[in-house]
Amino acid sequence: MSDIFLQMAILFIIIAVGFLSHKSRIQYTDFDRALSRFIINISCPALVLSSVMGENLPDPDLVVPLGIVGIASYALVMLISIPGSRLFTRNKADLGVYSFMLVFGNVGFIGYPVVAALFGHEAIFFAAVLNFANSLFIFSLGMFFVSGGQQKLHFDYKFLINPIMIATYLSILIVCFEIKDFPIILSEPLKMIGSITVPGALLIIGSSIAQIPLKKMCGNIGIYAMCAMRLLFLPFIVYGLTLLLTDSKTIITVNTVLFAMPVATLGTMFCLINKRDDSLVTQGIFISTIASMLTIPCVYALVNHLNDLLGI
Repeated sequence: MSDIFLQMAILFIIIAVGFLSHKSRIQYTDFDRALSRFIINISCPALVLSSVMGENLPDPDLVVPLGIVGIASYALVMLISIPGSRLFTRNKADLGVYSFMLVFGNVGFIGYPVVAALFGHEAIFFAAVLNFANSLFIFSLGMFFVSGGQQKLHFDYKFLINPIMIATYLSILIVCFEIKDFPIILSEPLKMIGSITVPGALLIIGSSIAQIPLKKMCGNIGIYAMCAMRLLFLPFIVYGLTLLLTDSKTIITVNTVLFAMPVATLGTMFCLINKRDDSLVTQGIFISTIASMLTIPCVYALVNHLNDLLGI
């Protein structure tokens, strides 16, 4: 446990640096916006690709189970979240926002750094394929939830050809065809650029937290209950489902930890697009992000303990 908390403490310190950097006006909104674009379009795809450019490739037979587990997990969590959101609010207009916060975690900016810290660089491939379902659903159902049903439910294929998804497709091909002989002039730059993702994403999280007004930080009992369900209850529902779908310890553990991430920051953007008050989702993002620094190590440790008990 001490090693796990040490890893999370390291991540938290980088978040704190981002917070203080923004408060000191060293880091500012335009910088965060530009760095976010760089991470999403360049460094994170490089991180995904570089994760399969070593001598030890993941087992090609795991690709299909990874995809199935990812889609099934999101489908189950969505089925739980729609009625589950009624536990946290009586305001019908807020039900969709609570559903969004329960289903969609901040995998891109916290999930990948956490997976890299806890499981090693090679596990990024597993996270990328498991997260494929997130891209399938967040821009369609996610937007539908936040809009309160006012937006038409639709799917745009363009969401499947963004840089991170293209990097995921290429990494799947590399694994399936067991391509290992990459020239160092290609693999090393990708690794170096990809290494920017973890600290860069955490600095942005810290800077984003620094921009939240104090009056929006406290939240209400519904927000705290939602965070408890999001960070502690749902990961183990997903754990039970994953056990039924695969016997791979790596898939089981990584998938469970990914569902222990705090609320996705895209929720704020979706509120702004739909001209909705973003205070509720902002509270969810802030409180769940701070709480996750403690809950993620607990989830990870408990999953490993359960794996040992079950002989996985």
